[in-house]
Amino acid sequence: MININDIKISELAGYSFDCNCGKKHSVDIKKISIGSEIYRELPDLLKEYKDKKIFVIADANTYQVYGKKVFQTLENEGFILAAHVFESKTNLIPNEEAIGRLVVEIENDVAMIIAVGSGTINDISRIISYKFDIPYIIVATAPSMDGYASTVSPLIINGFKKTYEAVYPYAILADMDIIKEAPKGMICAGFGDILGKYTALSDWQLSKNINDEYHCETCVEIVRCAIKKCVDNAQGIANRDAQAISYLMEALILSGVVMGMVGNSRPASGAEHHLSHYWEIDAIAKGIKHPLHGNSVGVGTVVISRIYDIVKAKYRIDFVTPDPKDIINLLKSAGCCYNPKDLGIEKEVFRSSILHAKEIRPRYTILHLAQELRILEQAADEITELYYE
Repeated sequence: MININDIKISELAGYSFDCNCGKKHSVDIKKISIGSEIYRELPDLLKEYKDKKIFVIADANTYQVYGKKVFQTLENEGFILAAHVFESKTNLIPNEEAIGRLVVEIENDVAMIIAVGSGTINDISRIISYKFDIPYIIVATAPSMDGYASTVSPLIINGFKKTYEAVYPYAILADMDIIKEAPKGMICAGFGDILGKYTALSDWQLSKNINDEYHCETCVEIVRCAIKKCVDNAQGIANRDAQAISYLMEALILSGVVMGMVGNSRPASGAEHHLSHYWEIDAIAKGIKHPLHGNSVGVGTVVISRIYDIVKAKYRIDFVTPDPKDIINLLKSAGCCYNPKDLGIEKEVFRSSILHAKEIRPRYTILHLAQELRILEQAADEITELYYE
């Protein structure tokens, strides 16, 4: 097993190794850079594209925050540029409309895409990169989610959330001067997404034990190290301490790197994500605002931890699972939401999500085991009454 603690995140770009799990893991990203005034690195990073067209993608907020600086920096260096800025200042949805707009706007001679933003901008830029075989760079603007380095794009297609095969970014750049000033809700979302790895790793171990699913201890160790740095600095994250926010950003990128190593999102996404997806799909179908993904994941982690406790009363689980009280205290310490009611999730939607979120994706989790033990409905009733008494 490689010594994870000896490898800096910047050194993971282009890294490959033969793992004890039997696979050769590779990180097909040219550059990962977290620091200050990151935009200054773009001209050198893109020097082989100097005479080719570069397409910048942003939304109205991220363009003002950082996209304009990216555009002007490259323009001043003589790069050939085009851009599309989504006008909406509210939640941009990664659906057919957003993807279709980029298909219409991107020109045939584009050789590189630069996405400036976080979750949705990254997801729709990645799928365009994959489908058009054009490399893309993500310039991150918030520590809000773990998809920066992943190789999949979660999209809302025909009103349903589905994860599509995609590609690693060419490079990931994160300017901490911008990242640490992100809206508090986005910082909480990133922290919630990281805490979700506790139950995601438990679900992966559970499926290994029950279904003999492929499992990689090296990848588990990478994720656990990333979680620990964030958990140890939860108060600093709440206070926007630069070092603590840097640990959060590193953890989010590492989670994506590990997903790429494994070839799917198993090390970073389990039943807690399925609950989050269920709530998001329901809100979109109703045309109402939904919480940021990571904030829902944090709450979902508490809920799934409670389900593990209920299942353990009937079924022997021979590995340590997260304590819901510990997850709640961590969320509190970082100033994050920990109750579905406070997220605006309606009682019937919440109960239904426990019963049906497992149908979102064909991946074995504690929800499936609870169903097999015929205690899922009991768990749904018990936990719903706990929150909505």
